[in-house]
Amino acid sequence: MPRLAADRSTHLTPEEIAAEALRQFDAGPAEPTIRSLAAALRVAPAAIYHHYPSQAALYQKVVEMVWNEASVETLRIEPHPFSADPVEVLVAIGLGTRRAWMRHHRLSRHMAGSPEANEFTRNALGLLASIFDGMGLTTEEAGAAFHAYATFMIGAVLFAAGNRTVNEHLASAGGLRTKAFHTDPTERARTHASAPTRAELDHMMELAVLDPERDEELYVAGLRKLVLGLAGERRRPRARRTSVTLKGRTPKPQPH
Repeated sequence: MPRLAADRSTHLTPEEIAAEALRQFDAGPAEPTIRSLAAALRVAPAAIYHHYPSQAALYQKVVEMVWNEASVETLRIEPHPFSADPVEVLVAIGLGTRRAWMRHHRLSRHMAGSPEANEFTRNALGLLASIFDGMGLTTEEAGAAFHAYATFMIGAVLFAAGNRTVNEHLASAGGLRTKAFHTDPTERARTHASAPTRAELDHMMELAVLDPERDEELYVAGLRKLVLGLAGERRRPRARRTSVTLKGRTPKPQPH
């Protein structure tokens, strides 16, 4: 068994390294490096490489951690994904995904990387396949539905997370955030009076930063519309139907 590093009482584990990497991502603004991790964990860089052959492999593990967190959040919103209404399960997955990644928004730029084929990805794709089957979609329709669903979900999360991250970066760089991303209040009032629709669109561009709760509400509403459109006339009723709420609670079943 290798010796313990000086001033450490336990042996270094892959989980400890990944957890520290996620902590450093969240703390920002710079992404973690092998050297920054080694310093925080009080080990030599070689100890990190013993568990992860590259920084990319480590980042892959951190991304997997957040996806697992999204799964836990989804099950909190909808505890019975195999028996609930498929439409509401897809909304729950989207909401759980958004909440997890917004908690770790500085990591979001790595979110869309192709995940490794492992038990988690197999289970996730298996659940989605069963949901699309439950909607009565053909194989080709299910593939197209998955493409539209994933594009909306991941794209929306990347936009909101990127908006928050960039605003934080600009704010830390000397107050440029206000000049770059926010309309002057006087100009906003003038625009609202002369072109209210234009003013509302301007507000939507900033919503992830200015009003995160409203941003989440609109995300859920848009996602539900998309999923209902994908289901179309093929949607099959279930004995137990639920409706995802923004606080993660499910109301009493509604009669068909």
